[in-house]
Amino acid sequence: MFLSIIIPHYNLQRELLERCIESIVEQEMPSDDYEIIIVDDGSITPPVWVEELYPGTNIRLLNEPHGGPGAARNRGIEEAKGTYIEFVDADDTLVTGNEYKQCLEVLRSDMPEILHFNYRVIPAGNELPDDRKEYQVHFSNIISGARYMREFNLSGSPCRYFARKELILEKDILFPVNTFHEDEEFNTILHFHARTLVYSDAVLYNYFIREGSTTANSKAEFEEKRINDMLHVIERLFYFRRTQEHCSKTQSEGFSHKFAMLGVDATLNMMYNGMSAKTIVAKCRKHFEPIGLYPLPKAGYSMKYRIFRTLANSKCGMRLLRLFIPSRKPIKR
Repeated sequence: MFLSIIIPHYNLQRELLERCIESIVEQEMPSDDYEIIIVDDGSITPPVWVEELYPGTNIRLLNEPHGGPGAARNRGIEEAKGTYIEFVDADDTLVTGNEYKQCLEVLRSDMPEILHFNYRVIPAGNELPDDRKEYQVHFSNIISGARYMREFNLSGSPCRYFARKELILEKDILFPVNTFHEDEEFNTILHFHARTLVYSDAVLYNYFIREGSTTANSKAEFEEKRINDMLHVIERLFYFRRTQEHCSKTQSEGFSHKFAMLGVDATLNMMYNGMSAKTIVAKCRKHFEPIGLYPLPKAGYSMKYRIFRTLANSKCGMRLLRLFIPSRKPIKR
């Protein structure tokens, strides 16, 4: 088995899960090359129909007590038979075309521990764009995951890469459960350890903005939990880094870049939540000052970072940022 595609599922409309599965089947991979593992996260009505609806397809339904997408993905990893793992959200789809096949060919020939690809956002109510039929994908040279983190702003989504299962098991990397931003922790640790990574300009993934989805939920209790969970993820990553005594210079620099970006993201999330500048500064001092993330570290990552850092590191500057940053989080991954 070459590829295991893991889909967490929780109380989703049947037509959306069917749409997701169909987009995978339409890639026309040999049936013995891949498997689809749907992990139901304690839904009121589990999708028991999936195995019967797709006879001849290597598709499995696993049932897991409700623990969030992190717990569902962990179960999928545990049960996966493939050399590589890909995560797909149940309300999203894969892009039809030749790019997926090209990426699989590179996985087979170069065997990197991670292969990155791109995605496109489909706003609510919009039709799916024409699929990219004959696009020639460009691939980078092989680098380490840490170097990728050092040179790029690593996305928090786990749905933007293929990963070798062997690396995940070797380093015992798990998603935290019952928490938001579980993917930030998993992605950071995975890339910290990855010795070989290839990135591409392939567009393989359709991310649908959907009313009622977890990422679109703006209720006050959800927003508060999102922020608190993100703060805790950042704190756990700090303690993870302290355990890595013999890391390379590139690993150290890559982690520092990602860590600083998480500090920026957490600060922005507090602004989107409508918190006052005074409250944000207090939270930053409480959670980030002890781990060296507030004031935000001095670094030349980008002009935007340098401007944001300069303003966020003072009370007056934080008030100024509050004037220009809306109290509403943009819906994107």
